[in-house]
Amino acid sequence: RITEVLGEGAMGVVYKGFDPDIQRVVALKTIRASFGDRGSDGASAAARFRNEAQAAGRLTHPGIVAVYDFGHDDDIAFIAMEFVEGHTLAHYLVNKLRFTDADIPGVICQLLDALDHAHEQGVWHRDIKPANIIMARNGRLKVADFGIARIEDANLTQANVMIGTPTYMAPEQFLGTPMD
Repeated sequence: RITEVLGEGAMGVVYKGFDPDIQRVVALKTIRASFGDRGSDGASAAARFRNEAQAAGRLTHPGIVAVYDFGHDDDIAFIAMEFVEGHTLAHYLVNKLRFTDADIPGVICQLLDALDHAHEQGVWHRDIKPANIIMARNGRLKVADFGIARIEDANLTQANVMIGTPTYMAPEQFLGTPMD
């Protein structure tokens, strides 16, 4: 059951929902199936959406938003995932919340631990930025939005194509060299 809208973007909507079978709150990220047109990187929005489900779905880590299901209904594709009570780091930055010197190493270590797990599983997020990092109410970080992730054994992206948020891209993305 859909209970509220959490956010809207150009390609779809993210809802808060309730799974009555499992009795848990979930987030439902949706995309309109009409977004089959290929972008400048050669991949369709629908292919990227499926890639997100596959990338995050292969990761089981307390610092990564869990994916429960992927599917489609009529012209809407969806990813059912863990709902995290909290705010993004972008929210805290916009509201000028300053983390203490004592808090910063813990925040960074949590993020690096989650990314290390992803890399060990052959998944590179490629869009780590404050808007994609959620701080739960208990102070734990969760990495979200694997929409442009690179999966080691997938062939979704093309060489020499830059995707992501330029101000947060890794240097090797700009240089066109392999990511590490």
